[in-house]
Amino acid sequence: MHIPTLAAVTIGQSPRDDVVPEMQSLVPGAAWIEAGALDGLRDEQIARLAPAAADFPLVTRLADGRAVVVGEASIHPLLEAAVHRVEQAADLVILLCSGTFSLACRAPLLLPGRLLATTARAVAGERPIAVFTPEASQIGPQEGRWRAAGLSATLYFASPYHPTDFRLLGARARNEGAELVVLDCLGYTRRMKAEVAAASGLPVLLARSLTARVAAELIS
Repeated sequence: MHIPTLAAVTIGQSPRDDVVPEMQSLVPGAAWIEAGALDGLRDEQIARLAPAAADFPLVTRLADGRAVVVGEASIHPLLEAAVHRVEQAADLVILLCSGTFSLACRAPLLLPGRLLATTARAVAGERPIAVFTPEASQIGPQEGRWRAAGLSATLYFASPYHPTDFRLLGARARNEGAELVVLDCLGYTRRMKAEVAAASGLPVLLARSLTARVAAELIS
């Protein structure tokens, strides 16, 4: 009997033991392998990948737990190389980032950013939504990206890697008129989602669980 293999590729360093175990629990019967765009890089090499003025900032995690910010364009070649390292062994490759990447991959490639935007549009339509983003400098560019996706979105900075009051932000999103909350980063956990949902009373889309459930559908 063939056991499907999923490859989780992070823009940071693997293994992502803060993300993959939660996703694994939603995809029973699969084997997992991991790779990271920053695997094997030293701190000074990673520092050179910081976003330039026109580069979209992305926050990720290193193997030692530190959070770092890299540029979407800067990281692209390294991310594609990480995909190529695992694509031959995988039935499905999952990007552990909701950035708007276009990546060459010989295996089917699941992109959470596109999945989130499409699902939010299907659920909310023209109704207002709240989008939680993990880096404060993303708010301006993110507003434009969500507007381009046809959604009326208010952005909120909510770090998954540093202390954040998700209940407070959930209540604020509801009070400011949101009818759906989107947690737009693979770093957000199911516990964080539960806190936002409890405080807001709104439906909440979580990037990692939505992606994992679609992966389970694809390999079942």
